[in-house]
Amino acid sequence: MIMRISIIVSDPWDLGEATNWQPLRGSLLQMKSEEMALIKLDNAISYGNSIWHFVIASPRRRGDEVGALQAGKKVAATFIGISDQQAGSEAVFDTHGWRGGLAFMGDIEPA
Repeated sequence: MIMRISIIVSDPWDLGEATNWQPLRGSLLQMKSEEMALIKLDNAISYGNSIWHFVIASPRRRGDEVGALQAGKKVAATFIGISDQQAGSEAVFDTHGWRGGLAFMGDIEPA
């Protein structure tokens, strides 16, 4: 499943400033049930001394689902940057060991 998406960053402020508050565009490549989505950004984010091409999106509010994107709806989400290596692995959605790096909140919607 590939779907074009747009992300509006709401927090942290310094990431919004670094991206000039412009929407981040990319492709939703894969979903894990309705809980998580793998997104490849069109333009990598340089943040925290690293370059990020991929993020995992999860709904921010109880009851929301990333699957709502398929119905054309906007979803409030949290985002965690993952390495290119993790994005290509079978453990793509395993964020339990995440300890720092790229993390932000915002809205995701179909582009």
